[in-house]
Amino acid sequence: MEPPDLGKFGRSEQLHAALYGIEQFVINNDKYPADTDADRAETLKLANTRLEELKASGGHEVEIEADIFNKAVSWAGCSISPISAFFGGIVAQEIVKYTGKYTPMKQWLHFDIYETLPREEGINRQIMQCRYDDQIAIYG
Repeated sequence: MEPPDLGKFGRSEQLHAALYGIEQFVINNDKYPADTDADRAETLKLANTRLEELKASGGHEVEIEADIFNKAVSWAGCSISPISAFFGGIVAQEIVKYTGKYTPMKQWLHFDIYETLPREEGINRQIMQCRYDDQIAIYG
């Protein structure tokens, strides 16, 4: 079993907070947030609103790092094929567990791959009509 990366302590709570904002953004706007300052700001506002509700009902406080939150929101609408295949395998395994032989997971799984994201700003996300294009961008 691989030990957890203690250098990322608290990252899963931040990713979960970003997920609150992204989910509410999709509900409100019927689309994923774009890689714009306006969409990131709206998503942060929605996430903070949800975190305040949870804190008022006895939850613990989550401090959101701007870089982590912005990357999660900026790449929320992308479909990266190898990552999709990875999650498809996890879902298939959990379905097999649900049939009764094993016990399925009863918690969240945050797959943190920030090291694989580009470090520079202004990434070109235009469709190039090749196999490396984001499938969600092509087909909506």
